[in-house]
Amino acid sequence: MTFIIQSLDGHERMSVDQLFKRPIAEKVQATIPERPVSEKDHPVDEEKSRHHAHSAASAYEVVEHLPKTTTVLFAEQIMTAPVIALHHQSRVSNALEIFQARKFRHLPVVTDDNRLAGIISDHDLMRYLGGFTRDYHRQIPHKTNESIDQIIQPRVLAASPDTDVRYIARLFVERHVGAMPIVLDGELTGIVTRNDILSAVMRHFVLELWA
Repeated sequence: MTFIIQSLDGHERMSVDQLFKRPIAEKVQATIPERPVSEKDHPVDEEKSRHHAHSAASAYEVVEHLPKTTTVLFAEQIMTAPVIALHHQSRVSNALEIFQARKFRHLPVVTDDNRLAGIISDHDLMRYLGGFTRDYHRQIPHKTNESIDQIIQPRVLAASPDTDVRYIARLFVERHVGAMPIVLDGELTGIVTRNDILSAVMRHFVLELWA
């Protein structure tokens, strides 16, 4: 399992510890009440108490009998392949045509030898054409005949085909990533999107997405 920061200048391997600097769940600690709690504070209705206890026990019994799985899905099992990508010498108009025709949210950018050179999102494209910077400062609107170099994100977080899907899902949430290219030896082999993750959860309903 490998995560990579890919660019035209080369690549940089990223460990899981580097990507996830904090755990999802912090250590749980018990709290001490300020004063003892007695039945006078909270009168007990014994009939309701027995009913709630029975309901809770029934709920736990149902949960215990749910099918358990140790299934681990890898990126290559859910990724979209082959990938529709832009050539790194394309124009903004080329990107716009693909976004309009395919309803994509992200487009990888590749070189002549299919090496990942960057990525473009539909938001980046709309901001550029609408005359806004990435931090939404107003500027002069641009034209579609300009090079995609103006909107490409040249350093892309990518993953290898054997990457655990759970870690990709966490990155989507924690790093606000919308799509992750899958590369092998620097070449683009697929892409995993939020829709791919949701489809995997639907197909493997009891898939444990905790990583």
